Amino acid sequence: MPSLRFLPVVLLVILLSNFAAGQRLYAPHSVLAAGNWYKVAVVKEGVYRVDVAFLNSLGINTSALASSSIRLYGNGGGMLPENNAAGRMDDLAENALAVMDGGDGIFNGSDYFLFYAPGPHGWEKDSINRSFRHRKNLYSDTAYYFLSLGGQGRRIRMQSPPPASSISVTAFDERYFYENDLVNFLHSGKEWYGEEFSNNPGGPASRSFPVDWPGLQTAEPVQLVTDLAARCVGGTGSFSVRVNNTPAQTATFPAVTGYYLDPYAITRNQSALLSISQPKMDIGFGWSSPVSGAQGWLNWFELHGRRNLSMNGDVPLFFRDW
Repeated sequence: MPSLRFLPVVLLVILLSNFAAGQRLYAPHSVLAAGNWYKVAVVKEGVYRVDVAFLNSLGINTSALASSSIRLYGNGGGMLPENNAAGRMDDLAENALAVMDGGDGIFNGSDYFLFYAPGPHGWEKDSINRSFRHRKNLYSDTAYYFLSLGGQGRRIRMQSPPPASSISVTAFDERYFYENDLVNFLHSGKEWYGEEFSNNPGGPASRSFPVDWPGLQTAEPVQLVTDLAARCVGGTGSFSVRVNNTPAQTATFPAVTGYYLDPYAITRNQSALLSISQPKMDIGFGWSSPVSGAQGWLNWFELHGRRNLSMNGDVPLFFRDW
């Protein structure tokens, strides 16, 4: 009997222990709860430069401003994961800055600081296929950072020289995507489509998109991935995709019935390896259908290729190499 009396207590202790182990610790309050804050917006990946004039435009009094007091917070601005089990930042993280103040500790004159921002959109790596797929932020085309003054800000520290390398890299895997969210079929779901194509009067049947990759390694193939959609009630339609006016892909679409319980449109995702002879590319899409009122849409396209690892003027070089 005594053992039975204590068994529920032991089970309760085990359950409480497991429950406590699965709990997440949260910050007692947001960093935004106190102080004055200034919102800074970025629309793409880059290294951003903030100078005295910009701080003044925000209404910040930069007279005798201590460089160490400048602090920047932000979590990158990418779309949050849809999986509830995925890890998330509890609050805004402080970003490390490279402050160029001449060494006097005062932020004035021509002083500035730099910070890196990945932008609102991102890339997911595919390790099996040694490639990437873009992830467009469905909810914002802008990433935000928050600036404040006070305390001791995080700084990028000088690193000790790394050991000698045994691998020499002279080229990298370049990637590019185009996606313009304009229309949502049936006003339902999270998938949006972009430019419309039509052979009806006033509707463009073709469109082109320029891409410039200085240093493109023309001996290596370029992969073109397209995602298209079409609605042809009672007939068929097709897209022809050309790169620099050379045929690259053809996507055919069967008919839809137009009945409200049947699919509204048909989608096609295709990939092709191309030989490109010049760094400037013109990606052209042409739509054709004998059906009156047939429509096509560009969802997005991606390009993957190899470029020489060299700077192009003052444009920041972000690179990766499988």
